[in-house]
Amino acid sequence: MDRTNEMWLEQLQDGHPQQADALEALRRFLKRGILAYLHTRSDLDRLATNELAQMSEDFAQEALLKIKAKAHTFKGKSKFTTWSTKIASNHTIGQLRRAKWRDLSLDVLTDAGTSLQEIISDDSGHASRPEVESERKQVWEAVISVINNDLTERQRQVLSAVHFEQIPMAEVARLLNTNTNNVYKLLHDARLKLKKCLADCGLEPQYILSLFG
Repeated sequence: MDRTNEMWLEQLQDGHPQQADALEALRRFLKRGILAYLHTRSDLDRLATNELAQMSEDFAQEALLKIKAKAHTFKGKSKFTTWSTKIASNHTIGQLRRAKWRDLSLDVLTDAGTSLQEIISDDSGHASRPEVESERKQVWEAVISVINNDLTERQRQVLSAVHFEQIPMAEVARLLNTNTNNVYKLLHDARLKLKKCLADCGLEPQYILSLFG
């Protein structure tokens, strides 16, 4: 049956006689959406249909627990199912990202500076005036030079992993066989050194932000 926002919130509460039915209905709804999304991912083409089905089942169950725990934060500005779908989507994407980095070596990010240059090269696709594009290229070359020549290997790995590859800090810590506090310090030191070196070249943060904004 179709449920209103109020019905979802009421029936998902512990002790409600229809809680089990509501949870099952929401689980099926989320699983359909997650499975449809997984089928669109080219990086999952190698997986069999039953593997994708199991993955969607696991993600739906996990997302269901998050939704139940966060139900009290629902503001009613959209349909409850729309709100739930967003939580499930974020959870699914997060799980896939974590799985992606599980067997990754950070060495590939900084191999001779080549992959790093590809990572941070401007690929916005926005049309711009030739002089602006030329200016952007010069700034990026300065950024690349600082990263490759002034940062330590560890700082370079952490900076590229967290900012350019968007690997979660916990995963970076695992890949580097260290802890998150050390990763945070490496990232902090890398940012300071990058900022100082660029400032020495006459490139202030505000100027860089406005150039690429």
